[in-house]
Parts: sequence; C-alpha cells; structure tokens
Amino acid sequence: MNPDRYSRLAEITKMIHTELDKRSVLKQVVKAISEEIVRCDSVGIYLPLDKSRFQGFVGKPDHFNGITLDKMIIDLEHDRLAQEIVDTKKAIYIPDTSNDNRPDPRPIELFKIKSLFGMPIYFEESLYGLVFLFDYQSPLHLTEEEIEALESYVLMAAVAIRNAELLDNSRKLVQDKQLLLDATKSLAGCTTIQEVLDTSFIYIGRALNNKNVAAHLRDFKSKSPLPEKLSSESHWQEEDWKKTHEEMKLDFITDPVFKEVVQTKKPVLIPDVTIDPRPDPTAVATFGFKAMYAIPIISRGEVLGTLVVVDFSGPITYSNSEQQLAESIADATASVLDNLLHLDQLEEIIDERTYELQEKNEILEQMNDDLRLLGKKNESILNSAGEGIYGLNEFGVITFCNPIAASLLDWEVNEMVGRLQDEVISHFSKEDERYTNQSSPILQSLRDGIKTHSIEEKFARKSGDIIDVEYVSMPIQNNGVQSGAVVTFRDVTDRREMERKIHHQAYYDLLTHLPNRSYLVQKMKKAILKCRNSGSKIGVLFLDLDRFKLINDSLGHKIGDLVLYEVAERFRSLINQRVTVARLGGDEFIILVEEVSRTDELGMIGSQFIKALDEPFRINGHELFTNASIGISIFPDDASDEDDLIRNADTAMYVAKEQGGTFHYFTRLLMEQNIERSNLLNALHAALERDELDVHYQPKIDYADQTIIGVEALLRWHHPEWGMIAPDKFIPIAEETGMILKLGEWVLRKAAAQHKIWTDKGYNLNMAVNFSMRQIQHPRIVETIQSILAETGMDPACLEIELTEHTLIQSQHVSKLQDLKKLGLKLSLDDFGTGYCSLRYLKDFPIDAIKIDRSFVENMTHEPHIAALNSTIIYLAQQLNYDVIAEGVETEEQVNLLMEGGCHLMQGYYFSRPIPSDQISHLLLNGINQEKRMTK
Repeated sequence: MNPDRYSRLAEITKMIHTELDKRSVLKQVVKAISEEIVRCDSVGIYLPLDKSRFQGFVGKPDHFNGITLDKMIIDLEHDRLAQEIVDTKKAIYIPDTSNDNRPDPRPIELFKIKSLFGMPIYFEESLYGLVFLFDYQSPLHLTEEEIEALESYVLMAAVAIRNAELLDNSRKLVQDKQLLLDATKSLAGCTTIQEVLDTSFIYIGRALNNKNVAAHLRDFKSKSPLPEKLSSESHWQEEDWKKTHEEMKLDFITDPVFKEVVQTKKPVLIPDVTIDPRPDPTAVATFGFKAMYAIPIISRGEVLGTLVVVDFSGPITYSNSEQQLAESIADATASVLDNLLHLDQLEEIIDERTYELQEKNEILEQMNDDLRLLGKKNESILNSAGEGIYGLNEFGVITFCNPIAASLLDWEVNEMVGRLQDEVISHFSKEDERYTNQSSPILQSLRDGIKTHSIEEKFARKSGDIIDVEYVSMPIQNNGVQSGAVVTFRDVTDRREMERKIHHQAYYDLLTHLPNRSYLVQKMKKAILKCRNSGSKIGVLFLDLDRFKLINDSLGHKIGDLVLYEVAERFRSLINQRVTVARLGGDEFIILVEEVSRTDELGMIGSQFIKALDEPFRINGHELFTNASIGISIFPDDASDEDDLIRNADTAMYVAKEQGGTFHYFTRLLMEQNIERSNLLNALHAALERDELDVHYQPKIDYADQTIIGVEALLRWHHPEWGMIAPDKFIPIAEETGMILKLGEWVLRKAAAQHKIWTDKGYNLNMAVNFSMRQIQHPRIVETIQSILAETGMDPACLEIELTEHTLIQSQHVSKLQDLKKLGLKLSLDDFGTGYCSLRYLKDFPIDAIKIDRSFVENMTHEPHIAALNSTIIYLAQQLNYDVIAEGVETEEQVNLLMEGGCHLMQGYYFSRPIPSDQISHLLLNGINQEKRMTK
C-alpha cells in the first residue's frame, strides 16, 4: 500500500477517536480520496435526507457552477444508478455516461460529467450515505489498488458517521433520562395547579426545544375544555391569547383535534396544519401557527385536559424519542395535577360532607397506583434502550439494571441489583490494570459529581472474559447533594479489534510486518525530542537493496516479495531496544539507531546489515543474491528534523551505491549539492510560469537529395540570472521528481502547434519529440497525446516519439506502445548501441526507426571496427524495414563514411545545431547549404 495512504488512514482513524464533529472527519475522508485519485475532478459525500433522497454534505470542490454542495440532491426515483448502489450495496463504475442511462440525466448534462464512480457508505448492515467521484474530461480508469483505497476511506467514513450517531444517541438518551428525572422531581414538589403547569411547560419546552406550550384543562363542573394556561415564554402573551380565545368563541368540545385526543386518549401530531383538515382554519389563521402537537393529560383513565405545542416557523415534526419523552412528562404532570385537582375537590367535600373520608382514601390509593405505573413506564424506557444501563446510589451500590447490561456482563438482573459495583463488575484501565478499592473512574465520578466518559477501558464478565467498553457515567444530584449516578455502556470489542487491524495496517508494512514510514517518523520525532533534552545523538541509516530490480524483472514480483520478506526476517535478528528497522516501500529500508555515543558505531551497525545479506536466498528452487548500499546521517550533526535526516541519508546512500555495496556518511558537500539541486528544481517549477522555457529544433537531413525531412524538438531553459542551463543538468532532476510529465506535455503541445504552422505554409516535415520512461508509464499518456493532436490539428503520421533503449526495455509496456501506434504516429529508438538492446530483441517492439548513437559516429573515422559495426547495424536494420538515422554528425568525413555504409538520414552540427523556430523557417526557405554556411 502507498505510504501516503497509511498516513491518511492514520489521520482519519485519529480523528474518529478524538473528533466529535462528523463534518471534520468526512472532510478529511474527501481530502484523502482527492489526494489518492488525483485525476478525479470531483468527490462528494451525500447523506440521507429521507428514505429516497440523499443531500450533499461535504465534497471537493464544495460548489459547482455557483451551486453549493448542500443544494445537490440525489433522488432515487430519478437516479437508477444510485438506487442500484443502495439495493446491491456495491460500488458501480460508469466509464462513459453517454453510453449508460442509469444516472439521473439532469446533473450529467448540467455539469458535463464524463465518467463517474459510486460507492455506498455501508457498515454493519447499515447504509449511512453515498460517495460519488466524477470526471468531466475522460474516464477515471480506477485501478484495483485505488478501489481498495477508496473502500478503506469509505469504511472510515461509515465508522465516523456511525460513531457520531451512536454518541449523539447515547448523549440524548442520558439527557432525556436526566430531564425526565428532573421533571418528575420538580413536579412532585409543586403545591398548586398554576405551579404544576408552569413546571410542565418548562420541561415540555426542553424536551421538544419549543417554548410555545399551552394547557387546556377540563372544568369538571361544566365538563368542557377551557383555555387555562399559556407558557410565559411563548410567542403570544397570555392575556392576548385568552382574549383572542374569547373573541373567537372557539368550541373545544366539537373541535376535531381536541375531540380526537379526548376520545382516543392518544396524542395527535400534525406536522403541517395547511395540509391537514382537522385543525380549525380560523384558529390557524388567527394565531398563525404552522404545526401542532396535542398530548392528553390522563390520570386514572380520565382525560384531565391537553398540553398543546405549536410551531410558528413552519412545518415541523418530532422524533419518536422526543415524543416519548414529552408524553412521559405529560404522564408525570397528570399524576400530580390529578392529585391537586382532587385535593381541591376533597376540601370542598370535607366542608360539605365529612362522611366521605373513605372516598378520599380510595382516591389516594389510586394515586399511588398511578405513581407506580409511572415508575413502570420509566423502567420500560430503560429496558428498551440499546445500551447497558445501571444506576448507583451514593455508596456505589447498584440500585437498578436493565436486561441488556446484565446480558452483556453474563449476570442476572437480580444478581447485580443491591451489590457494590466492585463486587460484580471488574473494571480495567486501557493499560489492562484492574481498578480496586473503589478507584474506578465511575466511582470517582460518583464521589466528585463530575461526568466521566471513556472509550478505551474494559469490563470483565462474570466468566472472567474481558470486553472492550465505551461508557458514560452521569452523576445525579438531589438538592445539591450527590445521590447517585447513571452509567450507560456498550460492548465495543468488535470495533476495537477492527481499529487494531486498521492501526496495524496504518503503521506496519503488510508484506514484511516491519514498521512503516508513519511509525518510523513518529518514533524519530520522539527520539529527536529526547536527544534535545539529553544532548545525545541518533543515527539514521537509509538502506537500498542492490540488484533487486533485476530479480523482480526476471522472476516476477511474487518472487521479489518473498525475497523482501526473507530480507526482513534477517534484519529482524539485528533489532533491539536501540535499533529499529522500518520498510519505506519497494526495496528501501530505514534503520533508526538511538543513544549513539560514537559516530563510527553507525558504520559498524551498517556493516552488520550488509553482512546479513551475504548468504544467498533460496526461494522456489532459485538461488538469489542481493547486496545493500547504506547512507548514514546523524542528529544533530547533519539535520535538525526527521525529514532532513531521511533525505540526507538517502543522498549519502546514492554515493554508497556508486561505490558498490557499502556505506557512506552524509557530508556538508553532499548537503551543498542537495541545496543546489533543490534550488534548481524550485527554479524549474517557476520556469514554466515565467516563460523561461523554449523549444529549439534540430533538422534531420536526407543527404541523398539534400532535403530537410524533419526536425527534433529539444527543450531549452534560459534563466534570467543563471543564463542558459544545459538540458543534462535539469532533465534528470525533472525525471526523478516526476516534473518531466508536465514538461513533456508542454514540449509536445508547443512542438505540435509549431508543426501545424509549418504544415499550413506547405512544408511536409516529420516532428520528433523525446519521451521518458515516466511519460510512457503514465496511465493516461495515450489520451494526453490524442488530446494534444486534436487540439493543435497536427497529423499523427507526422509525429515521431523517440525512446531510449533503457526506456524501451524497462518500460514493460509493449501494449502501451501498440496503443500509441494505433494513433498513427511513429516510434524511434534513440541512442542505439549505448544500452543492452539488440536488433533481434527489438523485433518484439513496434518501432519504425533507430538512431545510431553519436559516440559510434564520432569514433568511426579513426576506429575501423566501429565503422564496420555501423555498416552492419545499418544493413540489419534495413533488412528489418527500420529507418536508420545517424546523430551527432559533425564532419564531412563522417558524412562520406555513413553514405558508403548505406545511411543517408543524418542529424548533427555539420548541418545545423538546435535553433529557434524562426531560424528553422529561414532554413526551410533557403536550404541546408545556406545553414551550413551560417553555422560555420
């Protein structure tokens, strides 16, 4: 796996553990996907809006054509692709939307989407959303590795969303329980109906986050509901509200909503009064409310009245948990209200009929039954929760426990209740140390009255099995005194195991099981901090295997992977408390040595690692040999941070490789060379923007008829301060860093545009452009060339791509070369004779011409065997139907020998050095003899 991917996964995992903000984590997921799939034009995460629609949540970019992401809705009724992803729970890739009618055509047309990739955000049988990747120019062509990376990131998104929902639900449940306990306690202390209603309004308002609450109580003498009381925090003033009721003469007995509530004894929720016929239209228009929720106040089977909550902002609804909480508060209100109403009546009866004392006793008994019923309702709420819940009194004794808590801990409910927490629950820290003698953070929370929360600790079941838990302990106060706590917990063992696997994938190499770069960098940071405090030193050894690429290329990557595994096993024997070995990737390893007292011991350690490779590796019947080159840098002598230490060790390693399988210490001279190289690279990045680059052209001559048959495009760089910079100085840097891709595309576009100008003037020329291995290996090289040809109008038959022997042999992309040939262009082999290529081997590649290297041309005049060799190459190439071009021709004697050998296509200073396009135009007009006079 790509080391950068480990870093991204580690960062997302860290955010899941520490960030409570779902949006922050999902933004990091989007960032990781966009960095992984750099050719992707757009990434978007869509979360459910309702059962059939998904709304844009986070993406990159966050708006398109002025439309923000949250305005983008995926409707399953119109988007059959999204519906299929939801139904199959699988990713779907559409390389060309014009040939597929599943996606919603409206956004496809609006944003000109060429190809797209959709994937469900799915975890543990739950769908949390959708992820879409779009490309507006060409197909995405996702590799299996990229799809695997996407699945990892999307899994992280699902975990983040799930954790956020679970945490929100847990918090909400605890808050609701506490609110219900507070409401019950406050209502129990009320002594008047007015006080009961005011208290009920407060807690109903908190439960529903809506302060527009009113009570309509029945007058037991008239048996009709009347406007009784309005919340002081309501949108209306109570005096105006009552006056309006009187003026309108509303009949609550016949009102459909109140009538339904009284008859069914069930709440009525009307999210939008404009589309429901039951609310009185006059009342709706007069009071101006948009939604209403009527809850019956029921005691002993009789409706005492209703609590009505209205909303003036617009249509609204409440969740099941919010409704359940509000109705529980209404039940608590009914019990206390019933008590007070009957107490008022009893006082009147006592004054008039003292002999009815027994009836009062029966009423009081019924009230006790009601209170017991309320307790059972509260207990049912606890039993229906999705987590384990138990309560503690001030002494740490378990006072209640729901069945889920008992089941998770392998106890029976009656075995837990009445016993100390320490007696039934063994509580362990994240370091696996058991809390004893009431040292548990839960019991400390109980004593201190401070909420505590943990996601890293453990409980032991009755059997002794350990489970990972996430818990919240919420203290309960009674008149400012700690009276207990409510503990909510869940078993997260499976989640922890998954996180441990993710951690291993993020910090360890999957092939060798050695630490990876992310792990090493963190350890280096700690070691550097320790060195700064103690004044000691650390060493970094950058180890690169020699001849490993030959093993990979000749025997395949499977054998190569087995070799790397065996190398790691040998290195593992050299690891100790001071020495850490990590694999960076490929055949590169980093060795961190701490507590270095003498710098020469680093060379001794490096020699041990090199010696560990002396014995051959015997794998699948092969006896394989490899060696290592090691570069060494030291903190604080050579660098002050981990990046520079690795970079400097890498630089020293290349020197060691040139010396042949040894080790080499980093020096200040190497640092200066690095700085010069870095400065040159920075300047090269700016050169394109500052118009410092140009393309010169060197003619190719058919000497037989003295005509120019083509030109070779050559990149030139004129720096405003440093002057003309030789290509052999900056081209290798561009190839190493990958900047050659941008430069190569720029040269091709410039050359193609110039060729079109010459074509329009009537010149029939062949345009040759050099390509590096990085360019040929790029997955979209064919599409890039095709696009430039179409953009400039250049005839593909006039384009010749020049490849070196090394590029041709090492590219392993014969099929890619065949695809290029299908465009109609030509391929030529540059610098022939300097590598390991042979004419016999070249028959496997679709080339059209070979260019004899300038060293063969230069030496042919004074070394007869070179001249004979050139003649043989020319003859054999012509027999294979290859054109042959001699480059580096500088003298008339070389021209004559080449003509005698049968090569009449030439290129070199004898005819013209590389010159700007306007001088080529002059040359085309006046002929090569004129140019020869000019150059001489």
